[in-house]
Amino acid sequence: LYAAGLEDAMDVEAEEAARLGMRITLTRGSLNIKDQQGVISPANVVQDDDVILADSERVLRRYHDRSEGAMTQVALAPCAPFDVTLELMRETAALAERYDCRLHTHLVETRAEAEFCRSKFACTPVEYLDRCNWLSARTWLAHGIHFDDAEIVELGRHGVGICHCPTSNMVLASGMCRTCELEAAGVPVGLGVDGSASNDNSNLMESVRHALMLNRLTYGAEAVTHLDALRWGTAGSARLLGRDDIGTIAPGRQADLSFYKLDELRFSGAGDPLAALVLCGATTVDRVMIAGEWRVTDGMPEGVDIEALIADHNRVARNFLLSV
Repeated sequence: LYAAGLEDAMDVEAEEAARLGMRITLTRGSLNIKDQQGVISPANVVQDDDVILADSERVLRRYHDRSEGAMTQVALAPCAPFDVTLELMRETAALAERYDCRLHTHLVETRAEAEFCRSKFACTPVEYLDRCNWLSARTWLAHGIHFDDAEIVELGRHGVGICHCPTSNMVLASGMCRTCELEAAGVPVGLGVDGSASNDNSNLMESVRHALMLNRLTYGAEAVTHLDALRWGTAGSARLLGRDDIGTIAPGRQADLSFYKLDELRFSGAGDPLAALVLCGATTVDRVMIAGEWRVTDGMPEGVDIEALIADHNRVARNFLLSV
C-alpha cells in the first residue's frame, strides 16, 4: 500500500537493505479499486493506473538486477487479482515480461475469495489468473489454499509457484494449503511468514516448524519430514523468486548461510541437528552470512542500534493508537 507521503517506499527499502547488506526482492504493490464487494479501500492508498505503471517501471529500471548473485531484484505485486482491475493485471504482466521480473499476488487465501471469483466472473480463480495473463512460471502466489484438483493440475502445468504461509493461515483460521498435492502436480512450493497483520513475529524458522506440524496433521507423520519443511523454506523459496544461485549449500551458489547454536537445554540429547532445529524450535539465529559477509553476529544485526529502534517503534505505535 502506498499511502500519501510514502510514494518513495521502494527507495527507502532498497536503501536500507543495501546499508544492512541484505539480499532482497522488492515487491512493487498496487491497488486501484476503491470499492469491492462492499469493502472500501481508504482513498489515500488507491493509485491511478498511470501512476502505478510509471513507478513500477521506474523501480524496475533503478533496482532490478538480473545478474547472478544480485543483491536487489524487483517483483511486481498487485495486492490481489480482485483488488485491481483486469486491465492493470494484464499491463503488469506485460511489464514483467519486458523487464524479465517475477509476478506476485495473493490468491484464494479464503474460501470466500474463491466463491467471489466464481460468482462475479463465472470462472475459477486459476481461470481468472489465465485471463490476466498471469498463468506462467513467472508467477508465485501467496497462500493458495482453496484450489480444487483441476486448478492444481493447471498450476503445475504452467509452473506457477505457491508460497505456503502456515503461521498466518493458522492465526486467521484460513485453511490448509494442499502442499503435497501441489508438489505432486509440479508446483514449486516455498515458505513465507505473511505480514505483521497476521503473524506477530515474522520468524521464518518458526514457520518451518509450523509447516512441519500442520502438514503432518493433514497428511500424516510419514508423509512430511523436517527435511521437507526446511526444503520449502530454502530451495523452494528460491525457486519462487526465480533464482538458482541461492537456496542451497553447494559449489557455485552464493554464500548465504544461517547458523544456529544447539547448546540450550531444549536441544540436549538431540541426535540429528537438522531435526533439532525444527522439532525443538530453534527460533533465534546466532550468525548470518550474506554474500560471504557476516551480517548478524551473536544474534544481533550489524549496524543496527536495536534498543533505539525498539524505542522509536514503540513511540510511533503509541502515537498511532492515540490518533485513531
